[in-house]
Amino acid sequence: MICHIHSSGKQKMDILEMTDIEIYELGIKELTKQLGPAYTEKFLQQCKPSDYDYTAERHKLLANQPSIDKIVERIHRREVERKEEERIKAERVAAWRKGLLELTDFEIYELGLEILADKLHAYGYVRFLQQHFKHLNNNQPIDSPQQSVPDGDINSVA
Repeated sequence: MICHIHSSGKQKMDILEMTDIEIYELGIKELTKQLGPAYTEKFLQQCKPSDYDYTAERHKLLANQPSIDKIVERIHRREVERKEEERIKAERVAAWRKGLLELTDFEIYELGLEILADKLHAYGYVRFLQQHFKHLNNNQPIDSPQQSVPDGDINSVA
């Protein structure tokens, strides 16, 4: 694994130079550290590709476009709602960290995605999810990283 030393003296892993397995293991480690083993398992079970057809939904939305004024009004209203949702979410996560409540499955999913995005950034986040989906497609245990195959060596794996 490639690491760089920052001026702060801390090591920084270079996500761009890590293998898919290294990224996956780093993601699992960070999820377990922040969520604990039980919530990490719940998160990974929920984390799967969706078969939702966004194209059909988009066509419905575009067919009934409101005026620009209505769109602007909705954007402003949604921004106020989003800020309130973020405040409530932060309070719930803080209460969970203090052991005062259990998170819902959706909260676990959102928090897990945030943890991965913060730790792995966009590129590593996508690679983590791709690696996880490979596990799901191969029916491998969720917490066991799949062995990577060098490019061009697909037929050499038994």
